[in-house]
Amino acid sequence: MDKQDTKWITEIDQRSKSNTKRLDEVTKDVDDLKKTYSIMEKMDLRVGNIETSVKTINSKIDSQAEKKGMKWDKLIDYLFYAILAYCLYKLGIK
Repeated sequence: MDKQDTKWITEIDQRSKSNTKRLDEVTKDVDDLKKTYSIMEKMDLRVGNIETSVKTINSKIDSQAEKKGMKWDKLIDYLFYAILAYCLYKLGIK
Protein backbone atom coordinates (compact mmCIF):
# COMPACT_ATOMS: atom_id res chain seq x y z
CA MET A 1 0.00 0.00 0.00
CA ASP A 2 1.23 3.38 -0.81
CA LYS A 3 0.65 6.70 0.90
CA GLN A 4 -2.37 7.58 -1.25
CA ASP A 5 -4.17 4.36 -0.27
CA THR A 6 -3.47 4.97 3.39
CA LYS A 7 -4.86 8.50 3.12
CA TRP A 8 -7.93 7.21 1.28
CA ILE A 9 -8.57 4.53 3.94
CA THR A 10 -8.13 7.11 6.69
CA GLU A 11 -10.69 9.41 5.05
CA ILE A 12 -13.13 6.53 4.65
CA ASP A 13 -12.65 5.60 8.29
CA GLN A 14 -13.31 9.19 9.40
CA ARG A 15 -16.42 9.40 7.24
CA SER A 16 -17.59 6.07 8.62
CA LYS A 17 -17.20 7.31 12.20
CA SER A 18 -18.95 10.56 11.34
CA ASN A 19 -21.80 8.73 9.63
CA THR A 20 -22.12 6.32 12.55
CA LYS A 21 -22.35 9.25 14.97
CA ARG A 22 -25.01 10.95 12.84
CA LEU A 23 -26.95 7.71 12.50
CA ASP A 24 -26.89 7.27 16.28
CA GLU A 25 -28.30 10.79 16.69
CA VAL A 26 -30.99 10.14 14.08
CA THR A 27 -31.88 6.82 15.74
CA LYS A 28 -32.26 8.63 19.07
CA ASP A 29 -34.45 11.27 17.41
CA VAL A 30 -36.61 8.58 15.79
CA ASP A 31 -37.03 6.83 19.14
CA ASP A 32 -38.07 10.14 20.72
CA LEU A 33 -40.55 10.71 17.89
CA LYS A 34 -42.01 7.23 18.41
CA LYS A 35 -42.53 8.00 22.10
CA THR A 36 -44.12 11.33 21.23
CA TYR A 37 -46.39 9.66 18.68
CA SER A 38 -47.47 7.10 21.25
CA ILE A 39 -48.30 9.87 23.72
CA MET A 40 -50.19 11.79 21.03
CA GLU A 41 -52.29 8.71 20.19
CA LYS A 42 -53.27 8.38 23.85
CA MET A 43 -54.08 12.09 24.03
CA ASP A 44 -56.21 11.82 20.88
CA LEU A 45 -58.18 8.99 22.47
CA ARG A 46 -58.70 10.98 25.65
CA VAL A 47 -59.70 14.12 23.77
CA GLY A 48 -62.19 12.05 21.78
CA ASN A 49 -63.67 10.76 25.04
CA ILE A 50 -63.86 14.31 26.40
CA GLU A 51 -65.64 15.51 23.25
CA THR A 52 -68.17 12.70 23.60
CA SER A 53 -68.73 13.60 27.25
CA VAL A 54 -69.16 17.28 26.41
CA LYS A 55 -71.73 16.45 23.72
CA THR A 56 -73.64 14.32 26.22
CA ILE A 57 -73.56 17.09 28.82
CA ASN A 58 -74.67 19.66 26.24
CA SER A 59 -77.62 17.51 25.21
CA LYS A 60 -78.63 17.08 28.86
CA ILE A 61 -78.41 20.82 29.46
CA ASP A 62 -80.45 21.50 26.34
CA SER A 63 -83.14 19.05 27.43
CA GLN A 64 -83.27 20.63 30.90
CA ALA A 65 -83.59 24.10 29.39
CA GLU A 66 -86.33 22.80 27.13
CA LYS A 67 -88.21 21.39 30.12
CA LYS A 68 -87.97 24.73 31.95
CA GLY A 69 -89.27 26.47 28.86
CA MET A 70 -92.18 24.03 28.72
CA LYS A 71 -93.05 24.84 32.36
CA TRP A 72 -93.27 28.53 31.55
CA ASP A 73 -95.36 27.77 28.47
CA LYS A 74 -97.81 25.76 30.58
CA LEU A 75 -98.01 28.56 33.14
CA ILE A 76 -98.77 31.09 30.41
CA ASP A 77 -101.40 28.76 28.95
CA TYR A 78 -103.09 28.39 32.36
CA LEU A 79 -103.05 32.15 32.91
CA PHE A 80 -104.45 32.78 29.45
CA TYR A 81 -107.28 30.30 29.95
CA ALA A 82 -107.98 31.66 33.44
CA ILE A 83 -108.22 35.21 32.11
CA LEU A 84 -110.37 34.02 29.19
CA ALA A 85 -112.66 32.12 31.56
CA TYR A 86 -112.94 35.19 33.82
CA CYS A 87 -113.77 37.44 30.85
CA LEU A 88 -116.38 35.01 29.60
CA TYR A 89 -117.85 34.76 33.08
CA LYS A 90 -118.08 38.55 33.35
CA LEU A 91 -119.76 38.68 29.95
CA GLY A 92 -122.30 36.19 31.18
CA ILE A 93 -121.28 33.30 28.98
CA LYS A 94 -121.13 30.11 30.97
